[in-house]
Amino acid sequence: MGYDRLYFLKKAYAIYPGVTTPVSGGFLAEHYRRRRARRGPLRAALDAAVGLGFQAWIPWRARKVQRKFGLDDAWRARAVEIARARFADPQDVALFRIERGEALDGYIRRFEDAALNKRINPLGWTPQCALADKARFYARCAQAGLPHPETVATVAGGVVAPGADPAGRELVAKPADGEGGDGVVMLGRFADAGELAAALPPTLRTAKGTMVIQPRIATHPALADLALGALPTVRVVTILDEAGRPEVVSATFRFASDPAAKVDNMKAGGLIAGVDLEAGTLGVACKGYGGGDHEAHPVTGARIVGRALPDWAATAALCARAHAEAFADYALIGWDVAMTPDGPLLIEGNGKPGVLMPQRAARKGLGEGRYGQLLAHHLATKA
Repeated sequence: MGYDRLYFLKKAYAIYPGVTTPVSGGFLAEHYRRRRARRGPLRAALDAAVGLGFQAWIPWRARKVQRKFGLDDAWRARAVEIARARFADPQDVALFRIERGEALDGYIRRFEDAALNKRINPLGWTPQCALADKARFYARCAQAGLPHPETVATVAGGVVAPGADPAGRELVAKPADGEGGDGVVMLGRFADAGELAAALPPTLRTAKGTMVIQPRIATHPALADLALGALPTVRVVTILDEAGRPEVVSATFRFASDPAAKVDNMKAGGLIAGVDLEAGTLGVACKGYGGGDHEAHPVTGARIVGRALPDWAATAALCARAHAEAFADYALIGWDVAMTPDGPLLIEGNGKPGVLMPQRAARKGLGEGRYGQLLAHHLATKA
């Protein structure tokens, strides 16, 4: 089911970042001032109670994070101090490599992100979201003439609806509403639609929801020594600027660290590296959830730091064009783009792209640049 009820229920209550006085990044100060002023006494009391509970939870959370990432007691003591002073999750302190509380001023805390996104991107929280369903996403791309993977077939309720000719290409199936590489199935090669329908695995026919079957995308040869067996992608975030024009505000390159991985995402142990928005070059890579840093690929030894992504200017321009021409009803979009031998290709769009990956990869908070400025702008205009 595309509309994950549990996910939405968990995000329904927006934690107030503090007990009485909000403690967050300076770029969000006006937003929280407005939010505080509009609260009634019951909501203020509830926020205070939740805030006190959050403060009491911090030491337990810090011990759990310490064990998870193999950190020492000195880290735990410092993390508790920072987390209490700055009203932060100790796991954010670990993942964002926070050594001083002041450093959190430029960061969006992960528990803040859903409430902020819901306010500026309300369509992303509806069952009709065109970014949450690959079939709808590709239909908009096709209408606007944007490069995207062909759909060879869709499978829903056991019925196969043919699309483009398989033409002997290697195919992959993925859930239309899937995220993070979940449910991806490698299918092999098929000469035509009849052969595909006859040999379709039973699990695809009985799968819940709609499965989309596409040709497997080839990696740009300049990235072959970083790709291993999975297609690397770059997550590019665009936000509508003060004049309503899409602006690229963040980019993170994702690539596999495990030769057995089918996908490049963090759940599969993938590596992430920040991308310089002007030059399209990579910074130091790391895994999304702990582990060391990598200046070279841990399997192939290929250089990462300073490496220029192929077709970077075209990739950034494609994301801005897609936002303007096909998805202007969203204020913020995270694009997953594959760099292929034939140029950049839009794999999917995300109305809720998250803040963990870009902030951990770039080693700085999103609030320090245009992302923070434009987020504050939209929060003010939609107040």
